[in-house]
Amino acid sequence: MKKYLERAKEIDVFGQYEVIVTGGGVAGLVAAIASARNKAKTLLIERFGYLGGTATASLMININGFRNQVEPDTLQTVKGIAQEIILELHKINGLGKSPYPQKEYDIEKGELSYSYCIDPEKFKYIALKLVHESGVDILFHTYFSDVIMEGNNLKGIVVENKSGRGAFFSKVFIDATGDGDVAARAGAPFWEAKPSDYALKDTIMYKISGIKDEEFGNCRYGDSSVVWGPGYGWGQNDMWKISKAEIQSRLKVFKHFNRVLKLNPQLIQAGAYLAETPPLIGIRQTRFIEGEYKLTAENAIEGRKFDDVIAISSAPIIHYYGYRRYLEHEGYDIPYRCLIPKAIDNLLISGRCISSEQEPFESHRSMAPVMAVGQAAGTAAALCTIHAVKPREINISLLQKTLINQGQELRKNI
Repeated sequence: MKKYLERAKEIDVFGQYEVIVTGGGVAGLVAAIASARNKAKTLLIERFGYLGGTATASLMININGFRNQVEPDTLQTVKGIAQEIILELHKINGLGKSPYPQKEYDIEKGELSYSYCIDPEKFKYIALKLVHESGVDILFHTYFSDVIMEGNNLKGIVVENKSGRGAFFSKVFIDATGDGDVAARAGAPFWEAKPSDYALKDTIMYKISGIKDEEFGNCRYGDSSVVWGPGYGWGQNDMWKISKAEIQSRLKVFKHFNRVLKLNPQLIQAGAYLAETPPLIGIRQTRFIEGEYKLTAENAIEGRKFDDVIAISSAPIIHYYGYRRYLEHEGYDIPYRCLIPKAIDNLLISGRCISSEQEPFESHRSMAPVMAVGQAAGTAAALCTIHAVKPREINISLLQKTLINQGQELRKNI
């Protein structure tokens, strides 16, 4: 590939914060709320004009993993801010029918079941409301571009938006891009599955409206249902592959919809129609950032507990073994060390790209445990600013106590 030497130029410094979260998906928005509620001056940067990431921009509207889908399932493993969001959605009739077989718990008592379908527009509203009310500064329509390093210290990031190219500086950063973009640009080691491996492929979702048959639909809310549409390979982090995946998937959507109509003629009679395709194809996995610890298949299958637990995943391993492998216990711990990238200071990882092997990833990638990880990352970042320590130097017991006091489930007595 040819190279071009970009001209050096001065850029504006847009601001200085204590914590900056890059990416406003479910992991990032929860991280930002947690950071601000723990008294850190916080900025949330998001490329779209709304929050939710994959849940809204990709119409992946089923939020899984609040407890084991099958028995034993008496422990609700994800609570905290993630539960707060679901309960707020319930208040405004923003929850729909889950497509998964599961035991239903009494949400009126604050008990959550394994999964919930969400109304994406109401989710956008609740997410924005909670982030805004927590005091977070929100910067929409902004792309992360580069990092500003001083040795191993991440000092700042460069962004692009309508105001041009500029820099933000902060004491601590949280990479919630889903793809580990900030960590990778900073030089953190990472790995990616090969296409021939068991990598989860990209798929486009789309919405069918005008539905009157209560029995139809994967993720149902109101008179609409979001269905899993066609996919095309795996875009990884390659600009051409991602574009090709978008093009080929979108060109197949109406053909896919016509097949749905043929299999469900009652939809034709009801006047159902293809109402919406999302702005973004559903990207399931890209990079895994190498952390101070890497979760293993054995950890997930055996239900391992860690002294530095900051979240629990009880969701099944959905693909690797060729079938949906449910956990035979009430969840495995996610240790704080999985959020600490090797070789980089002042950075925490949140979301699906934490340090993990493929098998446990297929469990903790579910949105409920992802939000629990986000709450831990945001809380840790704020505590780092309060106590003037780097993320890998934090007092784990203090972090755990803070999370428990703020409603999270860690199965520990602190």
